[in-house]
Amino acid sequence: MGDKRTFLLPSLLFTILFFLITITGYFQIRIIKKNIEALLKNEGEIIFNHFKREIDINLEYLNLLEKSPSIITPNFLNVMIYDEAIIDDLYNFFSNTEVIDPEKIPISNLIIIDRDGKTIVRKGSLRVPQSYIKTFQSGGKETFVKIPGGNNKFLIIGIKTKGNAVFFSLDDSELDALRKKLTIKEIVEAEEKRFNIIGINIYDAKGIPYISSDGNKKEAYIMSKPLGSPYLPGFIVEILVSRGLARDILKRTTMNFLLILMLLAISGAVSTYVIFLLERRHAKSVLEFEKELEMKERLVSLGRLASGMAHEIRNPLNAMSMSIQRLKREFTPVKEKIDEYYQFVDIMRSELSRIDRIVEEFLLSTKSHAPFIKENLYDIIEEVTIILREKANTRSIDIIIDKIARDIVIQSQKERLKQAFYNIVLNGIEAINNNGSIEITTSVKGRYIDISIRDTGPGINEKELRSIFEYYYTTKDKGIGLGLPISYMIIKDHGGDIRVLSEAGKGTTFLISLPMNQPAEG
Repeated sequence: MGDKRTFLLPSLLFTILFFLITITGYFQIRIIKKNIEALLKNEGEIIFNHFKREIDINLEYLNLLEKSPSIITPNFLNVMIYDEAIIDDLYNFFSNTEVIDPEKIPISNLIIIDRDGKTIVRKGSLRVPQSYIKTFQSGGKETFVKIPGGNNKFLIIGIKTKGNAVFFSLDDSELDALRKKLTIKEIVEAEEKRFNIIGINIYDAKGIPYISSDGNKKEAYIMSKPLGSPYLPGFIVEILVSRGLARDILKRTTMNFLLILMLLAISGAVSTYVIFLLERRHAKSVLEFEKELEMKERLVSLGRLASGMAHEIRNPLNAMSMSIQRLKREFTPVKEKIDEYYQFVDIMRSELSRIDRIVEEFLLSTKSHAPFIKENLYDIIEEVTIILREKANTRSIDIIIDKIARDIVIQSQKERLKQAFYNIVLNGIEAINNNGSIEITTSVKGRYIDISIRDTGPGINEKELRSIFEYYYTTKDKGIGLGLPISYMIIKDHGGDIRVLSEAGKGTTFLISLPMNQPAEG
């Protein structure tokens, strides 16, 4: 349950943060998009105002030019340039048009004659002299222009197309309209090159296209408003402002935001997982610390209890020992039982001495304030093996210490450290029971010495492994569960650490790490 809370709380906080950032980013992108639309609108307004000013200036000069040919417009040198351009446009139109619809041609007087001199299309009242027609039929000319003169107010133009001859006349109003359209067309083309636009469309007062561009409306911001020019009343201008730059900016902004979100999601997931691992590690460390603190408190209490009990036990033991000495000296039995009498008295004295020695060793194991003295580690372990080898031999168990370095010196409370090793090796002997080995090895790692005590016993299952250092816990019929807890306390008092590695059926290894030098007391 704790692990779930540890994982869910950071995940929930990150999810809320991620959601808030996503919502904020969404609205920020919308604001950016809105601002870009406003910029495009402003750009369209600027282009429109500039375009309208260019049209008004040029059309005003065009009107003045008609009244006074010596005036030069900003874009054109004189009227002949207009007229040549008009003729070129009409020539291209008639040359590239297969079927000519007179109603769609903005010319009042038009006549089309085939190669046999037969009129196939007529519009208006244009009369073409036979001499003009023969000129085309003879193949001598491709175009024919008759400038107005005398009473003739019309400009007459002839164009030779695919098998036909097209003649049309233009009066002053038609020329003026074509010149005006050509002027506006030139301005449109110039503005399209100059500004960030992809096209300009102009519609007359009836909504009929006057000048159209090939710009894609789907790729543009459309600014449409009345031209408001006195020379083109009722005309509407449609300016197609390119969205390319704005789209790129918005795309990059969106991609950057999505990248940030992706990095945030990855970092959030990693951070949540790291927090979860750190929290689990911290909880495990706290649990181990609490467990170790609880064990120390219990062992301290046990030590105090043992000290008091040992004192109380040794007093009657001394009294019993003295009584047995007096019994042996003053109350001798009859001669035929004297040998047996002395034997039993010696046994009682020996057992009392053994009890006294056990109590003394138990007291020694709880004396954490004993001085630390430099001792040879091999000598300490060897003394333990000498004590236990006889018991091990009776069970066909080998104690191997050949791999212990003989020159390692550590600061220790020798008798207490011997007690710790004694308890662990004895535990291994009793676990093996018969036929096996106990191998003790050492290795130096920096300022620490690692000691491994490995037996070939039946091993310890996982449930028992978690409880072996708890006092009064034992799996032996005659054990009291104090040996390993006391060893644990002694190793910890030396500033070391002890771990157990074991699997059922694969033996057990005690790993002890001890500092070679104790820290100086402040």
